[in-house]
Amino acid sequence: MNNACIACVGIILACTGTYPPALAAAEGNPAPRPGYINHLPPESSEVRKARHARIAELRVRVMLLVHRGASKLAPENTLEAYAAALDGGADGIEIDIRRSKDGVLYIHHDDVLGRIFDGTGPVRDKTYYDLLGCRLKTPFGPATVRTRIPTLAAVLTLARQRCALLHLDVKEPGLDEDIARMLEEADMWDHVVHITPSPNSQKLESDRRLKLEAYKGWFHEAGATPESRAAFMARPEKLIFIGEDPAPAVEFLGRKAAVKPLPLPPALRADWLPEGPLKAKGEH
Repeated sequence: MNNACIACVGIILACTGTYPPALAAAEGNPAPRPGYINHLPPESSEVRKARHARIAELRVRVMLLVHRGASKLAPENTLEAYAAALDGGADGIEIDIRRSKDGVLYIHHDDVLGRIFDGTGPVRDKTYYDLLGCRLKTPFGPATVRTRIPTLAAVLTLARQRCALLHLDVKEPGLDEDIARMLEEADMWDHVVHITPSPNSQKLESDRRLKLEAYKGWFHEAGATPESRAAFMARPEKLIFIGEDPAPAVEFLGRKAAVKPLPLPPALRADWLPEGPLKAKGEH
């Protein structure tokens, strides 16, 4: 690349925060891939105070959490599925945490690619940039062709902005300290109401900053009769788990879904090169 081209690319990067894919390909450089932020944005003291107050309110009542997000409304473990669960009236979401080959904490349930996102092979062998090359096999609902495997940072940011409770499922060993660091940085220990028991998360589960709750059970265990549902609600635990769509449990609990779904904050987006994210972009 000559000096004029280098100057051109510098101007484009400064203005847009990304490499034009065609130019990158022409010059033999890797093209940027759509992804998500890997940092936690700042939060004002007023917003933080209001957020903690809201979380405290939620913790007083029976709390409804959705397994992998509302996977009936959007592909599981995507930001769109999490947002749909919260729009639908749920109090929180269950997320599956992994770490990429290059150290990025991200959300994906399966050990291998191919069920929700295109690709093959174990996810543990992939960098996050590699994972961002995997598109949804079947986009639906609010998910689009730009939907990708989300970072933990993006999910925590969404949960912080939406005052969402969290159930953590740590899918790999050795992540405890990194997860704890991010929870501390985000000031979100009170958001975490449950951790799936596992050798992968024993250290995290014992952290004194957590106040974990137990499940009454899956919502389907409540049955359909007034007697069975009363018995279910009489269980002393404070959490209810539901999969795919929170609507039946929201109705049962006498709560309401959002009148209008909230769009995902565009600041959750960032394009990536192999060495990391570029400047966050302004569109979703």
